[in-house]
Amino acid sequence: MKNTKVRGKLRFLVYKSGDYYTGVCFELGIVEENKDVDKLRYRLKNGSEAIVKAVIENNLDESHLNKRVALKYYFIWYFGWMINFKDSYSLRESKLVDNFRNRSQLAPSCI
Repeated sequence: MKNTKVRGKLRFLVYKSGDYYTGVCFELGIVEENKDVDKLRYRLKNGSEAIVKAVIENNLDESHLNKRVALKYYFIWYFGWMINFKDSYSLRESKLVDNFRNRSQLAPSCI
């Protein structure tokens, strides 16, 4: 599904590897890293909200809502669940966001 200014879906992944947590928003191309999972979630929340808000309010090109992250994060997400890496990577399921107009629910409920 292609995200638009009216409607879209965002998928988030937060996992721990070593001493650091990594947070990913697949559709916006955001990758954050932090030792504190709460700070990481805060940065993902604010970053995703800021991008969606800027695209909508400044009438920017919708391509900003349809970015890609490095292939390794897709492998961690898909294969991690398939072969049960979730314990070693501390994978958490994401919740899809389905309404960009209601940005108040954009990230807090997702991650």
